[in-house]
Amino acid sequence: MKANLKALALICFILPILTVLISYIFSIKLDLVAACIPNFEGCTSISRVGRYPPIKYFFKPAMYIYAAILFFYWFHLLKCLENFKINKKYISWIALLSILFLILYLIFLGESKIYSFFRRIGIYVYILLMVLTQYLVSKELYIHYNKLKSIFTYNYVRIIYLLSNFLIILGILLLPMLIIKINSFPQIKNIISWNYFFLIQLYFLLSYLSFKKN
Repeated sequence: MKANLKALALICFILPILTVLISYIFSIKLDLVAACIPNFEGCTSISRVGRYPPIKYFFKPAMYIYAAILFFYWFHLLKCLENFKINKKYISWIALLSILFLILYLIFLGESKIYSFFRRIGIYVYILLMVLTQYLVSKELYIHYNKLKSIFTYNYVRIIYLLSNFLIILGILLLPMLIIKINSFPQIKNIISWNYFFLIQLYFLLSYLSFKKN
């Protein structure tokens, strides 16, 4: 169980980041998007990177696989917590809803007018629920660490908890910039999205490191 969770956490970090990077590189080569360092320049969005053929035929399947692995990660982790009498069913439902919105976003990515809803609203619901899931899980790990110290390393559990708190606070502060149109600095939304995406995935790398080897 522990080895599987450790591997799943690492895949949840690597797979989406690698998918986005590969898609971006090939989108540049095919002149589908502008070339820049998007985390600092915001010349394109993550959605645009995976929206157009033929790139979407790689981007979508890879992200579907990520969604499936993400489901198994939360499912097995929460089952693991149940073994220590930490039973929080509502976290499972929040995690499941976040994955559902991710899948809906991928289904309609660049496919129809319905996509505009998932680009503007649905993707933010996924991010909100994902960050909330990360926070609730990390909170349980932090509060009940004495029960879980045979599995987790305290320093990383603490860092994960701090990161999840930071993501919620940062999300609240940055939300107005994502909703309001800023004509003087239109790239700001893309810059926020790229960096926030990385921080969300960083959570899984830290989770991978939090599992003890033995």
